[in-house]
Amino acid sequence: MNRAAIALLMVWMVNADPTGTVSRCEMDNRYPACESTPLPTPDKYATFRVPSVPIVPKWTAFVESLGDNVLYPWINVPVSSPDHDGESTPGGPNGAGVPWGSAENKATEVFQCLDGQYALTFDDGPGLTPSFLNVLNDNAVVGTFFLIGANIVNDPTHVQYVKDLYDAGHQIALHTCLQSNEELISEIIFNILSIYNIIGKVPRYFRPPYGAIDDRSRHLLYAMGLRPVMWTIDTADTAATNNSTVSAAVITAEKYIEQNYDPAFNYFPSNTRTPDGNGYTYEGHITLEHESTDSELQVATQFVPFMATRGKKSVFVNECDQVLPNGSFYLPENAVLVQFVKSITLPLTEADYNASNVVFATKYTNGAAAGTLAVEVLTTTTAAVANTSSIPAKSPTYLGRARKTVATSIAQLLLLGAAAAGFS
Repeated sequence: MNRAAIALLMVWMVNADPTGTVSRCEMDNRYPACESTPLPTPDKYATFRVPSVPIVPKWTAFVESLGDNVLYPWINVPVSSPDHDGESTPGGPNGAGVPWGSAENKATEVFQCLDGQYALTFDDGPGLTPSFLNVLNDNAVVGTFFLIGANIVNDPTHVQYVKDLYDAGHQIALHTCLQSNEELISEIIFNILSIYNIIGKVPRYFRPPYGAIDDRSRHLLYAMGLRPVMWTIDTADTAATNNSTVSAAVITAEKYIEQNYDPAFNYFPSNTRTPDGNGYTYEGHITLEHESTDSELQVATQFVPFMATRGKKSVFVNECDQVLPNGSFYLPENAVLVQFVKSITLPLTEADYNASNVVFATKYTNGAAAGTLAVEVLTTTTAAVANTSSIPAKSPTYLGRARKTVATSIAQLLLLGAAAAGFS
């Protein structure tokens, strides 16, 4: 049985009806589109189950070759919140003692805009993208869209939505569901491939799942040349389900904007403190919204005009990047990660999954983030990469939002290459 057939069987087993009479997968000639499976006992962060993405040891070895495990260590560093998929942790100093939150600590995430500016950001797309584009256009503002790769390949209309975002000049960025090192690397690269096959670009900016970030993931992203993005204001649009809750979400978000802090997201260092002295306030905001449901669209329809009429400048998140001021939306063509992505052939083969005899001697100057290559991009040898062939299989990952789980499946990712030609 080939890998694609095994993947289809695994998805059927995970998503099959408990009675054994109805499959929860709907097949087409590209990918299976599978529903998520409710957990019998949901917890704070876990309501639905999806299979983990396939770990590609070759990709892990590549990213490990980029890392600076002295200044920005992440290899063999455990996840800070191993029991769930939520929460984030303030950072610590890097290996040279440079504190997190300063522009000199290159792993510090983008967390606020300059005074007089704001950035509207939208997670979990593509979804109701055309409607959200209309809202932005009607209010003459711009947005940054953090897209999930599996949501792109799950629906052929979503491919056009990615093109529409790009053609309209809005910023396309990365978003994922998983957190462990190997899973995060694999999902990010699968995500990149789904976007690169449409627009020929590798996004530079990344939104962590649920905003869950720690120094391990900060440093891993730095090794890849990616910039993490957080937010100062959560519109709580995912909790809105009817007119009443939509109005409540908008009123609360507007209140947080006016007082310059969200009580749940004010730990990023700034020059001013909250009234209770326990957090910080911000003059320039990054807002968190989503583009998956009608209620989220209703929140945007009311909240975006509020932001547009406050006399502040609407910007993309790259303009808020204190570490890489005015960094471009996308990595330059000569960036190490871009060259590696271009070297990947889909669909993947057994050699990609059993890469214990491959090591990457990637040579670059000023790190992957600078995107400046030295003599060569990639060199593979037969030297062994420690432990890459013995990475244990991951148990099913538990995620808290149905919208993120509908499209993420082993079979979709393994079969990504089958439709790649149709995305070019």
